[in-house]
Amino acid sequence: MAFRSISYWFVCSALAVIAVGAAEPVVDSAAFNLPGDVPALVQPVPEPSRALLLFAGIMAMAFTYRRAWLNWKRSAQG
Repeated sequence: MAFRSISYWFVCSALAVIAVGAAEPVVDSAAFNLPGDVPALVQPVPEPSRALLLFAGIMAMAFTYRRAWLNWKRSAQG
C-alpha cells in the first residue's frame, strides 16, 4: 500500500512539473510583424510566482482527490 502512495505522489509531482514547464511562455521574436524595437517591448515576461501557484494548485487538487477517494473507500467498506 505504501508503494501506491509513493507512486501516486511521484506521478502527481511529475505532472505538476510538466504543467509548470508548459505554462512558461515561449515566444519567437520573428513571429511578430511589428516595426522597429516594438516586438522587444511586447514579449511576455516569465513570472515564477504564477508557475509556483500552478504547481501548488495541482498538488492541492491531488491531495484533495486522494482524501476524497480514501474517505469514499472507507465509507463503502464499513
